[in-house]
Amino acid sequence: MNPAAESRLDDQAARYFKPVERVLASCMGRPRAMTIDTIQQLAGVPDRRTTEKVLESYLDRFPWPLVAGSAGYFIPIRGEAEEINRYKHNLRGRHNKLKRREDTVDVKARASGFVQDADGFFKDPPENAQAELFAGSPP
Repeated sequence: MNPAAESRLDDQAARYFKPVERVLASCMGRPRAMTIDTIQQLAGVPDRRTTEKVLESYLDRFPWPLVAGSAGYFIPIRGEAEEINRYKHNLRGRHNKLKRREDTVDVKARASGFVQDADGFFKDPPENAQAELFAGSPP
């Protein structure tokens, strides 16, 4: 997403935080979980991506823990500690998979001749380096 579009999305997410918060306040316990589409509709958010952005970007501003499961988003209540643990386990697994993907991209990019420093990749490889690397690749 380009920076201007990302900025507009951030502005929209900020505008819809309070309506989303009001909707989520009624999601006490797993049986009252709501999907993103339901939250979007009840909060009057114009699109799903803005709703996702509110849930991702403003998680720390909600006054209660918010977890997601197969039924949707909800606020865990007494007796639902395992829901928090399950959600955290899911987040750790997703983090680990993303880290493996990032590491793989780094390894493959360096093998292709890209130069990396602490800020990322900064030098394109010579044309023949990539041609040699891909010459032995299957079609």
